[in-house]
Amino acid sequence: MAENHNAKEHRYAGRPLTLGRNGRTPRMLRNRLASAPMERNYGTPDGHITEQYIDYLVIRAKAGLGMVTTEATYVRADGKGRTHQLGLHSDDMIPGLRKLTDALHAEGALAAVELNHGGRTAQAAVSGFRNLAPSPVPCEVAGGEVPRELTAAECHELAAAYGRAAARAVQAGFDVINIHGAHGYLIHQFMSPISNHRTDEFAAPEHFMNLVIDEVRRAAPDAIIGMRVSVVEGPEDGITADQQLAIIAMAHLEHLDFLDISAGSYEAGEWIVQSGEWKPGILADYAKAYRRFGLPLGMAGRLNSPAIIEEVLSGGTCDFVSLARAIHADPAFVGGVLRGGRYRPCIACNVCIDNLGLGQVTCTVNPAVGRSRVPVPTPAVREGSRVVVVGAGPAGLTAARELAEAGAQVTVFDDGARPGGQFALAERMKSTPDFRRFAEWSADENDRLGIEVRLGTHVDTGDVGGLVRETGADAVVIATGGFRPAAGFPGAESPNVRDVREWLAANPAVLDGQDIPESVTIWGADSVAMTVADTLADHGTAVLLVGPQDVIAPESGRRAKILAVPRLRANPLVRIRLGATIEEYDGNRVRIRSAGGPEGPDAPSEWLDAPGELLVSRSVAPLDGSVPARERDAALSIAAGVPVTLAGTVVDQTPAIASNAVKSGYDAAQRVAAALAESPTDHPPALILNGAAS
Repeated sequence: MAENHNAKEHRYAGRPLTLGRNGRTPRMLRNRLASAPMERNYGTPDGHITEQYIDYLVIRAKAGLGMVTTEATYVRADGKGRTHQLGLHSDDMIPGLRKLTDALHAEGALAAVELNHGGRTAQAAVSGFRNLAPSPVPCEVAGGEVPRELTAAECHELAAAYGRAAARAVQAGFDVINIHGAHGYLIHQFMSPISNHRTDEFAAPEHFMNLVIDEVRRAAPDAIIGMRVSVVEGPEDGITADQQLAIIAMAHLEHLDFLDISAGSYEAGEWIVQSGEWKPGILADYAKAYRRFGLPLGMAGRLNSPAIIEEVLSGGTCDFVSLARAIHADPAFVGGVLRGGRYRPCIACNVCIDNLGLGQVTCTVNPAVGRSRVPVPTPAVREGSRVVVVGAGPAGLTAARELAEAGAQVTVFDDGARPGGQFALAERMKSTPDFRRFAEWSADENDRLGIEVRLGTHVDTGDVGGLVRETGADAVVIATGGFRPAAGFPGAESPNVRDVREWLAANPAVLDGQDIPESVTIWGADSVAMTVADTLADHGTAVLLVGPQDVIAPESGRRAKILAVPRLRANPLVRIRLGATIEEYDGNRVRIRSAGGPEGPDAPSEWLDAPGELLVSRSVAPLDGSVPARERDAALSIAAGVPVTLAGTVVDQTPAIASNAVKSGYDAAQRVAAALAESPTDHPPALILNGAAS
């Protein structure tokens, strides 16, 4: 993002910071920027670090981080919570981690590891062991397995396991050990009244925490040791901010060199990884209270711009910042903070955290991370190559940028009034305001790279040959999205029935809180429908949401909808009917029928009042991802001349969400660049359809 601030404005972020006290050897961070212990699933199934993971962290050390931290790293095998999580449960882990720390030190960064045990959040299906916890209270969010209650002797043994892991960390070359006492994991479970119902000495919320601190310090007497703390747990019956302060006041702080402030638990995941609708620096007010302990203080929580980082550092709120999503989206964010450089912005969509249950953590705006490989640069194209991209949505803009970076002259055609496609609407929704940052960054990149964008220009993708003749293109990328049939029920031809996106584009004042309709019906319950319903209801519109889906926005992960769905369900203006299809619309009412259940299609139908317009979300009709015959024929007719590739949901059968569109545009650009990199005399250009050369 082109937030080019003068470096002098960010003098606090660039100041060194020394950690270490009570006679321990001090270690100096070259600046106030640290990577947070963000989980990524980049390890092996048995907890070893991989070359991919090392490269990922080293790239961010090269970007200039003062301290680079591994993810939550399990201290014992029964505490493993992710399929490919890093472990320090065995001496076998040491050589791989030593390779990491050596590489980080070579780049000038301190190497840190976070020690963790999942407790009740760990599940047997992942770890291979029955989970253990202070009390037999299941974590429904994590899977609902009822844990076995630890005996007092087992509590001591688990604390000792933290110490053994700390000793391995020292052998592996880590400078800093961060004890995970937050986010609803084992140490936090002993603190919380939700998960600790004990009556023995471990009923005291600080007791297990202090055993762990003592064991870790005993095993690593000269290491820099800190602890991560949730300043507020989140649920009403959880630890309050004042209670957490009281617990930390009883911690063996003489053994710690810093505190690292975060928030939340599994039952309040919105606090762990915050939504884009929450203000930047959301934890600043909580963090200030921790100054009373006299320890250097790190802080996380929506630190997504150089300006907010400078604010919390210069104001004394914290001594260093823990960065996760911002540097996952782009390591260049570090340079943006330290030197005012350009960077790709995080949009707080939370695809990263929602991918944790699926596999490797990817990123919506950075398609090169978390895709089972080290990022492969887009190959340089031969001089003078001209590429036309049809569609200025996220897929088209991504393809255009990659190809321009590869040296092509790129022209983008779009029939809209501004680039960004559906992002232009998403950025104005209540839950996704940070989407505007992608559009702004893309516009800046278009200017920087000399990409020509022709708006308000319709291109007939059935006449690719004509487009090539008109533009002299050497390659064409079609990124116009998928094809969906119109709603197929009686009454769908009514002028009151509109595509939800077309309706929003035609009524821009609605998203500014003006000309708000009294009521609408939305047919479909995908993420678009959810976001529109949430935004309209927030403005006072009565909404009837009907969808064939069994849950709202099934294509979105839990964190992406963690605020919107509860709001919709709690709002008296909103009626929700899921697992239902609309069979008829008479202008004021819809006739719906249950789509599932034992009665199936024989279930009785019912009429519901549906005043106002009926807005159709495209998810209710299956996506036609095939290449239309006329486009395939047109492409074949020019196969001898230029390569053609189709991006976005035109060819991909993945859910039609922004993250998949960006990845598709990136992949399309790499295929085109590979074709244009070859000498035309030696290797005639290939026709590329559906990602395969033919």
